[in-house]
Amino acid sequence: MANDTDVSSQNMPAFEALMAALGDAQEDNSPTIFSKFDSEAKDSEKTVQVLLKITVPQAARMRTRDFVADHIEKRLDRGETFALSVMTGTKSKPDKEQLDVVMRYGDPVKQTKPQVIRLIIKPPGGGSGGGAKATTIQEVAQCVYTSIRYTRGKKLECHPEKPQECITLPEIEDALKNMNQGSDNVTAQDIDSMTAEWKETLILGANKIAKGVGGNGWKFLRGGGLDAKTGAIAEAYKRVKKASTSKDNVPANEDKWNPADIWMVQDGKQTELEKLLDIEGTIDCLNNFLDLAFSEQRVNTKSEKVVPNRSLVGISLKKLGPTANFKIMNEPDIPYIRKAENIVFDKTSTLNELTSFSAMDVYLCYGSGRFKSFQARNFGGTNEGQWQLELKGQFAAQGKIKGEVMRKLLEKVDNANPFKSLPPDEVSFNDCKITSSNITTVVDDIYKLMKNYVKTGKGFSKVKKDETSMKSSIRDKDASWRFSKINGLKFLEWLDSLPNGQANRAMKEMYLYASSQSEKSSVHYKLSE
Repeated sequence: MANDTDVSSQNMPAFEALMAALGDAQEDNSPTIFSKFDSEAKDSEKTVQVLLKITVPQAARMRTRDFVADHIEKRLDRGETFALSVMTGTKSKPDKEQLDVVMRYGDPVKQTKPQVIRLIIKPPGGGSGGGAKATTIQEVAQCVYTSIRYTRGKKLECHPEKPQECITLPEIEDALKNMNQGSDNVTAQDIDSMTAEWKETLILGANKIAKGVGGNGWKFLRGGGLDAKTGAIAEAYKRVKKASTSKDNVPANEDKWNPADIWMVQDGKQTELEKLLDIEGTIDCLNNFLDLAFSEQRVNTKSEKVVPNRSLVGISLKKLGPTANFKIMNEPDIPYIRKAENIVFDKTSTLNELTSFSAMDVYLCYGSGRFKSFQARNFGGTNEGQWQLELKGQFAAQGKIKGEVMRKLLEKVDNANPFKSLPPDEVSFNDCKITSSNITTVVDDIYKLMKNYVKTGKGFSKVKKDETSMKSSIRDKDASWRFSKINGLKFLEWLDSLPNGQANRAMKEMYLYASSQSEKSSVHYKLSE
């Protein structure tokens, strides 16, 4: 258990605020379980002044992170001064269940080295909680559990009163022989040592996949065979992408074309499928191939090639909650825009979610609340600008779109019916630095936009006599906050300037692209919350 006497006096106010947020985040009265607690001495210049690792049920990790961040941000918006801001995730993994409470900068002008309290949220018992290695284990494990589900021929179960029905180590070892994981070398012991909570998630996923895909004789691929980095699927995408022009609207990266994390392939069909993939020359032909290989019966395509039906199935894995959905994405013969027929720009919800000072985010909502929104913010950390829009979900992010990609997408979406205007050019990160010659303009623009959109009671005063202090508060933020806030607000202003139909259309196109459902994205299953 963390001992607050170990925290130096200069870090104590922020530490106490974090403890209060964690207390309020608890759904019951159980104590927060700390797996690690480190604190630096008062004269330390290290970035991480206090490190806390806590255990939270898997399904509640993201909710806990966002609740704690929001709790602290609201206190800062009320004028408390224990910290400057809160940053969630990391530069390489924005969806990571981690947050930093930024207390101060070693150099308040250059703002190059923040000092933070870092909170890392782990599942009970550790075991495959986060990071690239953990993700690999989780995805290989889902293949293994699904293979076991097919071998048993019935739903997987694991109850304390029926231990004989739980997954055994020999079963895992046998199932690993039924998959190709390339060079990842995940072992049966790696999978068997996963937490009970993770195993429940794998069982839930395996049962959903087997019911949805059906059939038999499946082999599983995760980073090997057709699914290797230089395998036939990746090489086919790279080839058609290289041969395409801007008019072809090929998704900017493979994940936006097909986000499958694992593949199921009919035993004995790999070589035939590889040869067919090797001759595909356009994005439409490649997508036709996958439509044919995915479908149980021949679907309507312009292609006359003979492709084995129901021979290759890609599956995108998202973090699950207590329940799971398993659905076809980019289903053949379904007009792509229909996939987003319920997506509209919800200005009221957007303004309700708009915070002022402590949060750098602007949530652009297509429904009620943050779990039906794009989180627009800087994903580049404190010293770099990477403004993106991330599609949010309750338990995991559902996909991102870079600001520059989004602008290109909207520019070429429909030449016959173009937008009234396009999103404004991005304000540069350098312009947002306190040393920039343009800093006054940036501060003034943020103030004007917040005055227009931020509701009263969120730490921002629209009263004329408070203008100077509000602008001073904006100056006190770091460059990352200003860069994130001004670009998010400018994009909101652009959406707000469009006729209703066009604002809704923009949200639809962004939603489809971020969720890998654009016009040129390919068919796959999605296992998600």
